[in-house]
Amino acid sequence: MYTSANDDLLLLAAIDLSGGPEWFGADWERALRALALGKAGDVLHGRADGAAFATRAEVRPGMARPVRQRAHPFRLQPDGSYVLLAGRLHHADEVCARFGLSAQPDQASLYAALHAKLGEECDRRISGDYAVVQWWPSQRKVRLARSPVAHAPLHVMRDGNRLVVCSVPGPIFALGHQARIDDARVGGWLLSGCGPPDRSFYVGMTCLACGTQEIHDPAGRSVRRFWSLRDAPDVRFKRDEDYVEAVEEQLRRATAAMLAGARSPGIMLSGGFDSQAVASFAAEHLGPQATLRSYTSVPAREASPEDRATSFGDEGDHVRDLCAMYPQIKPTFFDAANLRFGDRLNAMMLVSGWPVYNETNAHWFHAGLEQAAADGVDVVLTGDSGNAGFSYDGWTGFPTWLAEGKWRRLVRELKAFPFDDRPLWRKFVSRAVMPHLPLSAKRRIDEGRGWRGSPFASWSPLRADWARESGLLDEVGDDGFTLYDYDVATSREWRDRIVTRSTNGGSEILLGFELLYGVPIRDVHAYAPLLELCAGIPDEQYLRNGQDRWLGRRILSGRVPERVWKELRMGRQAADWPMRLQRDREAMLDELESLNRDERIAEVIDLPRLIKSLREWDGQDNPQRGDSTRLVSALGRGLSTARFIRFAEGRNVA
Repeated sequence: MYTSANDDLLLLAAIDLSGGPEWFGADWERALRALALGKAGDVLHGRADGAAFATRAEVRPGMARPVRQRAHPFRLQPDGSYVLLAGRLHHADEVCARFGLSAQPDQASLYAALHAKLGEECDRRISGDYAVVQWWPSQRKVRLARSPVAHAPLHVMRDGNRLVVCSVPGPIFALGHQARIDDARVGGWLLSGCGPPDRSFYVGMTCLACGTQEIHDPAGRSVRRFWSLRDAPDVRFKRDEDYVEAVEEQLRRATAAMLAGARSPGIMLSGGFDSQAVASFAAEHLGPQATLRSYTSVPAREASPEDRATSFGDEGDHVRDLCAMYPQIKPTFFDAANLRFGDRLNAMMLVSGWPVYNETNAHWFHAGLEQAAADGVDVVLTGDSGNAGFSYDGWTGFPTWLAEGKWRRLVRELKAFPFDDRPLWRKFVSRAVMPHLPLSAKRRIDEGRGWRGSPFASWSPLRADWARESGLLDEVGDDGFTLYDYDVATSREWRDRIVTRSTNGGSEILLGFELLYGVPIRDVHAYAPLLELCAGIPDEQYLRNGQDRWLGRRILSGRVPERVWKELRMGRQAADWPMRLQRDREAMLDELESLNRDERIAEVIDLPRLIKSLREWDGQDNPQRGDSTRLVSALGRGLSTARFIRFAEGRNVA
């Protein structure tokens, strides 16, 4: 049986596609040392016909000894290839039985056997969270692949026939590539929250997007995307109950896949649908005699954030109610009051080589993982992708029913919709018609209405003039989904964008957390068969008689506390941010003033605006003024990204 002990967390391959002499020999030791940063297992390395390989095990060594670098003979597969695999294949024993494969010594060999049998359809017919490098010396060909929903990233640098592929950027720089930041990528990160999924933060490098295969040979490079939630097949059952049963079955399979090999599991647990669903299915899978440790962030005692009509600030009681239903869940509540803004940001950048998007909200994840590691937890479950799956709200039903000519359902649901008290005709235009219009038309309609504020006055720290003059606004102009917060026309489009954004760019952040604390992180809802099923289910299963998240509520009824599955409000993560920001204000102002004297940073980030906002802030959280978007989002992202630019380019880091 394949377990987590077989898994590799990182991979590194340096290859000469021309068959010439090794060009990486002198720097190889430096690259291995870069691969060994952080808390994970041993580094195995070896040479093979024009290539050098290294992998790093996910399981960290015993506390009594350091990480070792050991020479290792990488296996030549029966098809003449060498295969490196970072991550995991799900249900490996089941896959062997289904495709008539004999037992394999490791997951890389299993993948090689699957590819030899199934060819390029291999990645469509299996499930996993992985990134793969295959090297055929006789053909001088490299094949890269990344699973549809993966937090196993892959960074690629090609210079002529010199090719380096690695899970993290650091070893690529150790092999001689210059670390120079792509300002356009930074701009997209700070304006629309993402960028093209294959675009790196570093000039001269690319990233392999999820659900993508890539071929390199002396003639060039070819790329093929083999998976997208936009292509998920329709799912239609006779009874409403059939949808619930089908999703429950996939949630059970997802839970089993993520818990495979775990001996002491834990979960990052909130008061919301997604993590509570994970906890309930995990408790069911583990049984009443097992222990599932949970880690929940609560506000600092002196903060006391208020509840609001649409949100609540303390998720502790929701979690306590769940633990009362499942005694095997052993909760830990923490406020991370000792962590200040950016305390561990430099360490994160060192191990991951990547910026952190929501640093203002990172303290609770640091504190939870630190405690989980101290408790001996060997797998931490999350529910990050639930909104794109079973707990989707169904709001794209309005434009979908319009396009499908389902007028009765459309009118009935518009009348019943509880979150919009405008006249019916206004709701019809806004919720059913507008999502189908091109972005340019939406912007013309909104001109002069004043209620959609500019991102440069709220959540984006970029300088508006730089964004215009650099061409950034033209580049992201068709992406109204995030930039202008417009609704989209179909649930598949919405889900695909959410999943693409979270896995391309966010994967490096999760990997950084793993390396910092040595605990694997697995998102139960990021299970491709589950996401495909949920994407194919019609919107009327998610929005019915004015009840949003209808499918999720039916699944969770009786499984989690009633106050959770009936909850219409959202939990506010880091709701104690005013107390934290007030405490850290002077240090942050000093750093902002220092950055404002750095022409490299000040050209891109609107530091005077951030300084003014922080100086004039009255210390309160006023949603009408947009305090949280200006201070938490713009300020936090601007500061952390400025630190990243300085760090990556070897400049002074505050």
